[in-house]
Amino acid sequence: MAESEHHRAALRILLAGVEMQNLDSVGDLPILIVGRIQPSDGQEALAESAVTLAPHFVFVNGDEPNFDGLALARLLKEQKLSTAVVLFTDRGEDGAFLRSAALAGVEDVLPKSATVEEVRQMIREVLESPRGQQWRLLITPAPEKERVEGKAVALSSGKGGVGKTTLIVNIAIALAEETKSQIALLDLFIGDTLTLVNATAKMTLSEIPEAVREVDLELIRPYAVRHESGVHFYTWFFSPERNLPEYIDIERLEAVLRALREGYKFILVDTPLTLYVPDLELLKLMDEVIVVAVPWDLLSLRATKALTLGMKRWGVTPKLLFNRVQTDADLTPDFIANQLGLEVWDTIPNDSRTIVQSVNLGEPVIISRPESEVARAIRRAARRLAGLPVEEPRKKRFLIFG
Repeated sequence: MAESEHHRAALRILLAGVEMQNLDSVGDLPILIVGRIQPSDGQEALAESAVTLAPHFVFVNGDEPNFDGLALARLLKEQKLSTAVVLFTDRGEDGAFLRSAALAGVEDVLPKSATVEEVRQMIREVLESPRGQQWRLLITPAPEKERVEGKAVALSSGKGGVGKTTLIVNIAIALAEETKSQIALLDLFIGDTLTLVNATAKMTLSEIPEAVREVDLELIRPYAVRHESGVHFYTWFFSPERNLPEYIDIERLEAVLRALREGYKFILVDTPLTLYVPDLELLKLMDEVIVVAVPWDLLSLRATKALTLGMKRWGVTPKLLFNRVQTDADLTPDFIANQLGLEVWDTIPNDSRTIVQSVNLGEPVIISRPESEVARAIRRAARRLAGLPVEEPRKKRFLIFG
């Protein structure tokens, strides 16, 4: 088994003030110690490691003053993380303490003198629970033929305000509906994609510790905000109120995309404005790039021309998606695309009122107004992206006057 497969197939344990020898496996599952927190590191380091490393178990010295295992259990419970907190303590006969531990969400309380076999037995019991069964599904490598080989598709634009972020959220939800599969949406900017579904991120991918050298699907799943549509939202940065975007580490982004491809059929990537070399470099990691432009906006077309020229120099051939297309425009989308040296991949009609209403409600138009013309066009684009049959838009509606 390759090292990366071993890592994915292992039970992950974080030790906090607990020494554990010879605990290398439970049944057919190997055990991986993902970190060791010392009392001198304190509670903050314990909580941060428990959240960012996403272990299955945290073994905490329950008698160590610098660690509060009950507070940690409550934190993980509030954040809806499935990590199990196990306390090793000499207070196992204290009824009040045990009740407090149970209310906090502590998985089990073991004596400090517990043997390795007793610890293994506790782990077996957890694995037999519903949560443990879910863990097994995630950490047991699937047969090669069943593994997902997801496609990463970036939506990009040379100018802001063209509706790129609104489109990517709606296309992601439409993809989930049309393909009946989970879709990942990766926001490389400041998390505006979550704002459009009235949600916020508790963790961002930029917070993965630099010490974590191997990024896998199991590590990053806790960073997802799960939407009812089946779309999992991942953000690289918090909103500007929390911190400003920094340079994206291309190697870390490549590792994240590699992990996401193993769990999602499609990964839609909302890129920052891409007219600079580092941003163009990240587009080379994508399987497809779709450029969004507004056909009646001269500045949008000018920026799109510059962007596509830059892409081509980096060996990226984008597809062109026109947004806010007006039926009474003097120039057809095909004519404008020809001037840009591209073909029209698809078009979305202009319906500012419907879009603005959906944005203000925090409910994407594909959900709030599924029968609207703009929602039907978005669904068509999603089906086109998935390789499903589509009904082509009637081009005769776009006329040239003169």
